[in-house]
Amino acid sequence: MIPLHLDPAAGVTLQEQVYDQVRAAILARTLPPGAALHSTRELARTLKVSRNTIVLAFERLAKEGYLVKRPGAGTFVCEVLPEACVGLSESPIPEATSRAPRLPEPAVVHPPVLLRAAPLRMVQTGPSGMQVDFWYGSANSRNFPLREWRQLLLENLSRASGNLSGYGSPEGAVELRSAIARHVSANRAIPAEPDQVIITAGAQEGFNLISRLFVQPGVRIAIEDPCYAGAAHVFSSFGGALVPVPVDAHGLCTEYLGGCGATLAYVTPSHQFPTGVTMSLGRRRELLAWARSSGAYVVEDDYDSDFRYDGAPLAALAGLDANTSVIYLGTFSKSVGAGIRTGYMVVPKQLVRPVRQAKSLANYGHPWLDQIVLADFIDQGRFARHVRRIRQTYSEARQALVDSLNTHFGPARISGADAGMHVMWTLPDHFPPVREVARIAADAGVGIYTLEAAGAHEIVPFRYPRAVVLGYAALTPEAIRKGIARLATALSRAGVDLSPRFVRHRPSVLAAPGPQR
Repeated sequence: MIPLHLDPAAGVTLQEQVYDQVRAAILARTLPPGAALHSTRELARTLKVSRNTIVLAFERLAKEGYLVKRPGAGTFVCEVLPEACVGLSESPIPEATSRAPRLPEPAVVHPPVLLRAAPLRMVQTGPSGMQVDFWYGSANSRNFPLREWRQLLLENLSRASGNLSGYGSPEGAVELRSAIARHVSANRAIPAEPDQVIITAGAQEGFNLISRLFVQPGVRIAIEDPCYAGAAHVFSSFGGALVPVPVDAHGLCTEYLGGCGATLAYVTPSHQFPTGVTMSLGRRRELLAWARSSGAYVVEDDYDSDFRYDGAPLAALAGLDANTSVIYLGTFSKSVGAGIRTGYMVVPKQLVRPVRQAKSLANYGHPWLDQIVLADFIDQGRFARHVRRIRQTYSEARQALVDSLNTHFGPARISGADAGMHVMWTLPDHFPPVREVARIAADAGVGIYTLEAAGAHEIVPFRYPRAVVLGYAALTPEAIRKGIARLATALSRAGVDLSPRFVRHRPSVLAAPGPQR
């Protein structure tokens, strides 16, 4: 319907107003050439005016070359507008009462945009153009449990009843929250009740909910350095002051927490991003002791804890904490697929009410059908079988990557190979700068990524000036071997000496001698 607004008190006839507004819409391309108009009878009934008013206005527009009437078909905007209006289509749209006195328009002053976050590359949504791409965040699409998902989808759709037409709970369907509570209790030693579970659209929504509750300008947040940029940028966007805490081979260096004044700490203890190290049990206990003594909360981002290949997994911080100081974030983006956009929070009991309130301000929950399918997938044991299967697949890809790096660049300095979906490779000291190596690789069709390009955030620069992030979960072992061989060839052609160099490397933050604390 043409958006016509007629004013009987405007001092201009209704016919003139219809003419002016339809002509203005044609000139502004709101009604493009060839567009069909509603019938004069329908317009008259909608606008509550005489049909003759609409007919006379349309006849005038037709005589001037704006409209054409096709018997049996209707009235349309002319494909070619009259010469008189050539060049006028970019002009401001005339007012409905163009013959009425025009008042000067007031200056428009918009409020300032308050967002403080910097733009960054967080996800890769399409083909990168690389023949072999070691992008860290991609899962192997062939591993999605399509057959089982389709089966559960159809089963639940057949009994959906009113669940698809009504609002659900902002905190998520109780069936999914219950399934997740059982899952984290059995697999991460977190004694959670369903009420403590909040369904989110991935970890990113969790960061926003936490920030809404705890972060305002000047609030100090202890954060791993380097860390996941997606979290750092959300905290900064709320005005938080990031306090960088270095990471070594045992995880967050907890001795830096004393006196830092932080009321919130963000960590990735199972597989630190981007270094890949696992926080030792001693460090976990020290972190929790600091949280209890200072009254701070710890945000535990457990984004890829499902994939551990060497050694027994350590208990989650939230399990060691007994639900008092740790806000636990989990996601199904890495284990099932990012496309289902489902994550969750497990919060201490005293935070259940405020987190639910914050969630209701953000949205009224998530699609019921997707939640119920995922709940069944977990409760029927299908999720556990799925994770075991892809863990084996990712383990084989990981081993191919480690072996290939050692074959072509050995002995390679690699961290994070015992878990997760990526490793951090520190380039040999005699190699060109890391960005130059990434450029040489890209020219050869191989995607490798600096910390910044991979979505890591460094507060204190140059802690890892020679580090690259290599993801392997989306690649087959054959593709990995091909990609690393292609990289070696490209570097050799660029004049880089690839012969093994057994040298004593300078100490780095990751080199943490002595027993684990």
